[in-house]
Amino acid sequence: MRMTHREAMPGPRNIAVLVGTCILVLGLLTLSFWLSLSRTSHVARASDQALHPFTITSPAFQDGGPLSPKQELNQFGCTGSNIAPELDWTNVPAGTKSFVLLMSDYDAPIAGGFHHWIVYNIPAGVRHLEGNHPFTEGTTSFGTPGYGGPCPPATGEIHHYLFLLYAVDLAHLGGQALTFDQVVNRIRSHVLGATSMIGTFHLPL
Repeated sequence: MRMTHREAMPGPRNIAVLVGTCILVLGLLTLSFWLSLSRTSHVARASDQALHPFTITSPAFQDGGPLSPKQELNQFGCTGSNIAPELDWTNVPAGTKSFVLLMSDYDAPIAGGFHHWIVYNIPAGVRHLEGNHPFTEGTTSFGTPGYGGPCPPATGEIHHYLFLLYAVDLAHLGGQALTFDQVVNRIRSHVLGATSMIGTFHLPL
């Protein structure tokens, strides 16, 4: 039987590891201290140039702040509305042909993290995501396409949900329901820039 995220036992994670992961993936800093904390980078950039940083924000939560019950899953014992948060971005790299959004919980005790939302084939002119089922959605760690909100074990432990937005030089990655690994492999060496923000969530004991 497939173990759900709700059923998984939590493992210890340090916020420095999560921040280090973000820094490594974005390629914005190369300090050896952070690199020693970071996981393996998901993607390679399109050239030897540093990735172009751009800006992502959300009216639904502040970077590093809590996600609301509206974003919480509504199954496996969780009672939220399971509505994806609104996201906005600016200052995108020249040459961008589409965007890819990956939302993952790296506090989950699962190798590579638990992937809650995978969106791709976002047209280059778009600067906004709102609600569920935008553009093309991949298969999450729940085993289904679409947005799956936070639903960590009820331990009181705070989980950190990393929203990574990539600007890529590919207009189309493929059809519906690609997995996280398939999306990452298809954008490898095609990333022009990246930006991220973190939302937190926990369930009390």
